[in-house]
Amino acid sequence: MTSRIPAHDLELESIVLGAILLDGKAMTSALGHIGHERFYDRRHGTIFEAMTELYVQNKPIDLLTVTQVVRKKKLLDQCGGPAYIAALTNRVASTSNLEEWCMLISEHYMKREFARISAQVNEQAYDASADVFDIFDRFSSQISAVFSTNVKTSVSHVNELTESVANSVISRETDTAGVSGFTTGISEVDKIIGAHQKSDLMYMAGRPGMGKTAMAISEMLSLALRGVPVVFFSLEMSSSQVILRLISMMSGLDGAKVMKYRLTTDEMRLFQHTKDRLNKLPIYIDDTAGVSIFDLRTRVKTMVTKYKVAIVYIDYVQLMTVGTQLRKNGSNREQELSLISRNLKLIAKECDVPVVALSQLSRGVESRSEKRPMLSDLRESGSLEQDADVVVFLFRPEYYGFKVDESGNGMEGVGEYIVAKQRNGSTGIARIRFKAEVMQYVDFNQNTNTPTPF
Repeated sequence: MTSRIPAHDLELESIVLGAILLDGKAMTSALGHIGHERFYDRRHGTIFEAMTELYVQNKPIDLLTVTQVVRKKKLLDQCGGPAYIAALTNRVASTSNLEEWCMLISEHYMKREFARISAQVNEQAYDASADVFDIFDRFSSQISAVFSTNVKTSVSHVNELTESVANSVISRETDTAGVSGFTTGISEVDKIIGAHQKSDLMYMAGRPGMGKTAMAISEMLSLALRGVPVVFFSLEMSSSQVILRLISMMSGLDGAKVMKYRLTTDEMRLFQHTKDRLNKLPIYIDDTAGVSIFDLRTRVKTMVTKYKVAIVYIDYVQLMTVGTQLRKNGSNREQELSLISRNLKLIAKECDVPVVALSQLSRGVESRSEKRPMLSDLRESGSLEQDADVVVFLFRPEYYGFKVDESGNGMEGVGEYIVAKQRNGSTGIARIRFKAEVMQYVDFNQNTNTPTPF
């Protein structure tokens, strides 16, 4: 029987490495699809690993720097020496197809993994003492793991999600108010920040319970209703939960009742009507858990090109990863967050869209008497403040038991939108109103019992 050769393409691997050597910036695209372990040729894997180390350290990636890293590892001779590394660039004319090349390398890797797992299954199947269900569970999970970490799930338009959500419930041109950019829909906030500007990176931060997600979804809905295509990367909530929140905001139906599927006949009629309206809005939702920053870059570029998405929301940044290939290099979490933040700013610039990334704050807020957040609370999260064009904090005094303010005014439903940093504008605090029953932020003067006019 002729032995079969595992799937691979050495020339393709060489071309990918050569492309990165010619243009170090191409490493960002490559990392969205491959890591060093995906190369069939060990020399190529070692060279790519050296490139990855340079990328994490924010150092230039070129023939000289890569050769130096490989030499320090005492692996230069094993990689064919400086002459082999230099020769990698000979067949490369352009980097325009790099992502497609990387995807092919990843597909070859998947085939090799499937072959390896199949061989193990075959061996276990001949073991008379092996339990058939143990074999099935062990190897089906391995196959799923290979597939899920290499095949990217696609983003979904809201109308692809609302029908299934509605069934669950039943069965049991942009107006920018005279300013450039994309307004939030809350007048007092817009007076301070003006609008979300293209290529800006904003961090919207706060402790749990402050309503960061509520604010992001409120903004997203306001923009979509004015015809602005938006994408929401939900790393914490499922897409169905986001849909239910949107329906609650649009309809005025109590969010708790919607979430628990406890609606009267009239409320169900309103739910259905709102669902039909929501279907028509340019909202896209991606609820892939643990998405890497490099996957995100690819997805945002696709959304901007294919669906003309004009603004990106991410909920939230601490749930993002740098991918297993970078984590293996021993980086700590602060370094990873710095890398994620740097790439978020790169995404905003490359795609020319505002990126609004939600962020948690350190527990230090809870241990002091002054609960209102400040920039120092964000500094503990890598270089987030440094990379951001705008930093805002959300704060709800009543969450901490403050019933009245200094003037004796009641604090129920009162929120503060604190602009702590704005590279091209002023800072300040805008008072906003939190409608707890629909988990939504609105203008401060709007009565919490008055439905938002959608």
